[in-house]
Amino acid sequence: MHAAWKQAAALGAVLLLTLTGTACSFLPGKTNETPQPAQPSISPIVAASEDYYASVAPFSPNQTRGMLANYGYRIDFSHLELGLTEIARETFAPDKYLFQEGQQLKREQVNAWISRKKQNPEALNPEKGPRTLVHILEHDYLEKDTRKLAGIVLGISLSPLYQDTSGAEKSYSSEELRTKGQQLAAQILPKVRADNPNIPMVVALFQVPEKNSSLVPGHFIMSGTVGATDSSVSKWVPINEEYFLFPSDAAEKAQPQVSLQYDKLRKSIQSYIGEYIGLTGLGRFSGGELNELTITATAEYDSRTVVLQFTQYAGGLIDQLFDKNVHVNLYVQSMNQPLAIYVRPAEGKPYMHIYRK
Repeated sequence: MHAAWKQAAALGAVLLLTLTGTACSFLPGKTNETPQPAQPSISPIVAASEDYYASVAPFSPNQTRGMLANYGYRIDFSHLELGLTEIARETFAPDKYLFQEGQQLKREQVNAWISRKKQNPEALNPEKGPRTLVHILEHDYLEKDTRKLAGIVLGISLSPLYQDTSGAEKSYSSEELRTKGQQLAAQILPKVRADNPNIPMVVALFQVPEKNSSLVPGHFIMSGTVGATDSSVSKWVPINEEYFLFPSDAAEKAQPQVSLQYDKLRKSIQSYIGEYIGLTGLGRFSGGELNELTITATAEYDSRTVVLQFTQYAGGLIDQLFDKNVHVNLYVQSMNQPLAIYVRPAEGKPYMHIYRK
């Protein structure tokens, strides 16, 4: 299978699920030194390439997945998990480490931590009001040669909602939530360290999406590293990551230029095809700049040649309207099946695929 298709297929599976459903650097070679964090980054794509993490067999499931059904929170696990692997790449190089689902944290441990103080002495959430600590996800990294545990990455998911002294529900600002996350991490990390001495760790704070939002995913807000012999983060580094839905009032207010470009795309597509097409865009911004745009076009087409012409036309518009350094994914689908994929990476050549069935 061609390498470009592997990458496009991986993107299609991951980002389509996101739309429809919902670092730092040191190597454990010198385990007695505290690492100095570099600027963390989460790449807009996770390439299914030869240098990606290999996994170990037999497969062992993560004990903390699927435990939020009774709490009413939505976490985009595809974005959380793949984002954590991208943060991990800054510290644990894929050519030197193997990936394994988290095996150190037990389900009962995490349940205790995300419960309320009146329910459990280990609880880290307030007695009433929304929970701040929503979930903890662990990823493990093993040395390729020995297959021994060499690193742990923790994703701490946080909700910005809280209850003030009058009982009213409010939201923390980004800075306030970062501070709360750091405080919670300071309580969690010593507990993890007690069972995992001399293991380097990376921790990332993830803000869950709003409960009434089914399309905009959560996002990472901060990252830090923990030395092999430390039980706290040596230095925190903010991650400025945001998502906006197009079209929307929030996007128009915060990103007027991108909103205008998207509106031109939408109107041109509607004018070209002469039929109604549902068009939804999800933009990922880092440092206020657009670096990835995922567009889902929904229409009922019986003709694959019409699908081909539409995708070609939309791809040409994308090239005209959006800077070349923006990674763009276009998914054309009916209500029941995918019809086409067009991917224009920030680096490399665009790729288009028309589904035959």
